[in-house]
Amino acid sequence: MINKKYIYLSVIFVFLIIIKFINPPIIQKISFLNYDFYQKIFNRGEVKDVTIVDIDEKSIAKVGQFPWRRDIYSKILNNLNQHNPKAIAFDIVFSEVDKQNPKDLLQQLQRESNQLIDIEVADTNKIFVESIKNSKVILPILGEPNNNFVKNNSKPKLRLLAKGENPKNFIYKFKHKIISLEEISSAASGIGSISLIPSIDGVIRNVPVLYNIDDKIWPSLALETVRIATGQKNLLVKSSKNGIELIKTRKNTIPSNQNAVINVKFNKFSKENYISAVDVANNDFDQKKVENKIILIGSSAQALFDIVKIANGKYVPGVEIHAHIIDNIFKNESIIKNIYTQLAENIIFLLLLIFLILIPMKIKPKFSIIFFVGSIFVINLSSIIIYQFNFYLDFLFSSVAGTLAFMTSLYFRYLEENSIAIENDKKQSILKKEREIAGEVQKKLFPNNKKIEKYIFAKNTPAKDVSGDYYDYYQVSDNEIYFILGDVTGKGVKAGILMANAAAVFRSLVKMESSIAKTALYMNNQVKDSSYQAMFITVILGKINLEKKEMEFINMGHEPMMVLDPNFNFEYVKSTLPPMGLMPVKDESFFKTTTMDISDKTILIYTDGVTEGYVDEGKELEVAGLESEIKKLNTTSPETIITHATKILTEKGYTLRDDITALGIKIIN
Repeated sequence: MINKKYIYLSVIFVFLIIIKFINPPIIQKISFLNYDFYQKIFNRGEVKDVTIVDIDEKSIAKVGQFPWRRDIYSKILNNLNQHNPKAIAFDIVFSEVDKQNPKDLLQQLQRESNQLIDIEVADTNKIFVESIKNSKVILPILGEPNNNFVKNNSKPKLRLLAKGENPKNFIYKFKHKIISLEEISSAASGIGSISLIPSIDGVIRNVPVLYNIDDKIWPSLALETVRIATGQKNLLVKSSKNGIELIKTRKNTIPSNQNAVINVKFNKFSKENYISAVDVANNDFDQKKVENKIILIGSSAQALFDIVKIANGKYVPGVEIHAHIIDNIFKNESIIKNIYTQLAENIIFLLLLIFLILIPMKIKPKFSIIFFVGSIFVINLSSIIIYQFNFYLDFLFSSVAGTLAFMTSLYFRYLEENSIAIENDKKQSILKKEREIAGEVQKKLFPNNKKIEKYIFAKNTPAKDVSGDYYDYYQVSDNEIYFILGDVTGKGVKAGILMANAAAVFRSLVKMESSIAKTALYMNNQVKDSSYQAMFITVILGKINLEKKEMEFINMGHEPMMVLDPNFNFEYVKSTLPPMGLMPVKDESFFKTTTMDISDKTILIYTDGVTEGYVDEGKELEVAGLESEIKKLNTTSPETIITHATKILTEKGYTLRDDITALGIKIIN
């Protein structure tokens, strides 16, 4: 059965891919945020060699209400032409007759009065047409989706050389046009479209350089201006099934995408590049701003409503857009965003989604988070670096989508691990109960005989639920008591089981009053046979004779046995045999015992959990510390010494490194 998380993650994966390729308005706006940020921060160039003759507030205030009489434009053209501009482009459509033309007004007056008035007056329309003929003027055209009932047969001025597919299939299309009067258009050197197509949020980011208007191919005003300024007659357009591949004149290659759209790189445009139109009309301007420059005539006046927002966040006159496009064409440095950048975006988007979904399921969360942060950082840094070469790859949506995919995958990883943790907790809870039961059972294995405790006192404090240490004593007659203290390698249940096995053998043998050597032999071989992964036991095994005050014992790999006299002199009896269960032994003669007179002596046998236990932060008790504590107590009582040692090793709450087990022997006269 398929895990539900894979179904959910697959749904998220498919959903994000669909959203990416449908590209709804909300996703477009996310992309715009990134694009506009780059335009604002990283575009450091400056538009030069383009001057705007501005019909500004000052000009309207001095000349009068707009539109102006045509002879004013004629004055502007004549004054500009005195300083050799490369080309002059209008961002103003002259689609109607000049309503202030004196000649037309005189004719209207004659018709209304039915009188012939013989007076010479200026024909401003004719004057304007003559000025256009004597200039390198580019006039505008606007695409119009609605029917235009004014017949105008004006045609494009450029000669288009088309190779491959028909360019009309790929460029923006308008059924009708708004254009200057035929007489005016015929006089112009060029005609170009000023149709701006804003994004869904009203911001101008890209502009077509070719349009299909009235079923004819027209260049943009900027492209036509470049053509006229460089003295070119032809425009070459190569197309394939994928769209427009190349647009160029003999001198300039126009950087556009497959739909003949240029992604405008908005560089700095200084206010010094503006000249007030009234100053030009009065011939009162800096001629250096005109000499060998491209001139655009447009308006920044608020009343004319030609203010638009561009990608770098600024509000500018519409005419300034054309200045930026002209600058982009001359420098061949628009923002490149075409089918190849889109392909790269989509490949990286898919790879990022795949990795950010799979990685959290394969590696630890902390490493997957590092991978996620690193991936997002790398792709966005790459986007910034690539942008410096005028290529734009939009990774903001990829970052947002990748974050969603990663967090979803990480969430399912959390649920999965949480479920495993809950199951483990249940198992651990069961095991803990079982260990607690085993611990309780083990405690019952330790002897509890008040009569014997007059001679032998022992205490065990396990580091875990089940102890790996072991002690026992058993009185077989009025004068003889067997004892044993052992330390099983390792801790926990395995050590406890081995200890219980050894305890059972010990009890069985001492009840039969077996010798120390024989008891050691059988216990050794039993431990060897039942041990797990070569576990063994270090042991001190012995027998005390109360009447003779003697102790017979063997030390099998255990800590040295402490012997203490009433004057607090310390002696230590070291091990003479290998640990119990380390190797099989065939004969009891191997286990040679030692007999010691223990009258007026205290015998202390302990595991390494005593001497290696912590009494302070990072400080072990050690043998010297134990001796010091005994001297402070000023007693040789086994019970007092063992109880005190256990207390100082446990009272500060440090985690026990090992079981604390000690056994003391003292025969009181």
